[in-house]
Amino acid sequence: MKFTLRCAMLLILACLSWPEIARQQAEWRLAVASGQIERAMRGIDTGPQALAAVQQAGDLAQASMVALPGDARAAHLLGIALILQGRGAEAIEVLEAAIMQGERPELTLNLGRARSLLGDEAGAQRAFLRTAWASPLAIASLPGPMREALQQQVRELETELRGGRLAQPPPLDLPPPADPARRSLHGESGNGPGGGDP
Repeated sequence: MKFTLRCAMLLILACLSWPEIARQQAEWRLAVASGQIERAMRGIDTGPQALAAVQQAGDLAQASMVALPGDARAAHLLGIALILQGRGAEAIEVLEAAIMQGERPELTLNLGRARSLLGDEAGAQRAFLRTAWASPLAIASLPGPMREALQQQVRELETELRGGRLAQPPPLDLPPPADPARRSLHGESGNGPGGGDP
């Protein structure tokens, strides 16, 4: 009888913890992806090894997006991986979709980088200014002259805000929500970035 009771308790415990297994696997994938991107960005991994690690990091981040819907970390890591691979348009799609779910400075900063990668310097500047406005420390990784110019713009905007002349934060210019093609970027169709039906 005790054996049957123990087996029943283990079965109940397994059933209760089952939904968490996917989340924990996604957390593990995010940790691995973050480490791989960091190694590539610090120059620990170089050449083909770094490219392979960044590609794998992007794949891990994308897989995590399904198990952790609405978690900006997965989109952030996927966006960085795509930027490092020179895939700016895909990075923009991922980052814009994540920003529409909840704006975060690390997302807008990398949106600026992705826009810059595609030559959209005006769009990049808007994203960098929005980042500096929301979190001045978030722009620390930008080059000094660019950072100083952004800080000056933020000071000017703060003066306008104190004077009652600023009606809204600096614009970011995101596309309108509910574009069905964007949903595939979050794994809802399982096709990944650029996936889905043409």
